[in-house]
Amino acid sequence: MSVAYFPCIQSVKVTSRGQGLFSIGNYSKSNNNKRCCLDVASTKKLNDLHLEPKVETLLDSVKGDEKGLAVAIAQNVDTGSILMQGFANRNALATTISSRKATFYSRSRSTLWTKGKSSKNFINVHDIFLDCDRDSIIYLGKPDGPTCHTGSETCYYTSVTDMLKDEQAEGNRLALTTLYSLESTISQCKAELAAPQDGKPSWTKRLLLDENLLC
Repeated sequence: MSVAYFPCIQSVKVTSRGQGLFSIGNYSKSNNNKRCCLDVASTKKLNDLHLEPKVETLLDSVKGDEKGLAVAIAQNVDTGSILMQGFANRNALATTISSRKATFYSRSRSTLWTKGKSSKNFINVHDIFLDCDRDSIIYLGKPDGPTCHTGSETCYYTSVTDMLKDEQAEGNRLALTTLYSLESTISQCKAELAAPQDGKPSWTKRLLLDENLLC
């Protein structure tokens, strides 16, 4: 007697790394036994799996270039500092939404990569913003450590103004907004209080030295 077998996906699970874990088996119509069951752990593309309709709609709205890539910028949620810039395709964005770790598409390796996978300096994404044309992405998040491969907090530490003045780029310099730039200046003045003072101190240092003025 011939037996008919029907291929069936037994289970599907999307991991925190955006991987599809699924089990495929054949069910016998005559005895309901499983045959040729195959457990697979695969980096199956997320768009091959059934995502939530709202996520699918959002992913469809992003406009990539001819290779399906959109610019993806990581920004520090606390300081506003731009950390790095890469590219993201549909799967990279879907993985970021799912895992809350900034994930990009490597053009040189032609594969997805999550920032911090090797260094453990992940960028933990709090929110994602799309520009008005839906062709640029901001991952707004908090980094676990230095973002740049040089060990700097951000890849953007080279000031064009400094370069034109023939000043050496400093790896610890940040492209800060006005408020955080002011905070950085005050912190620097505070660190210099222990050093011998030459001449009249700045107003900021006078404030830091006098508790009544500081009040």
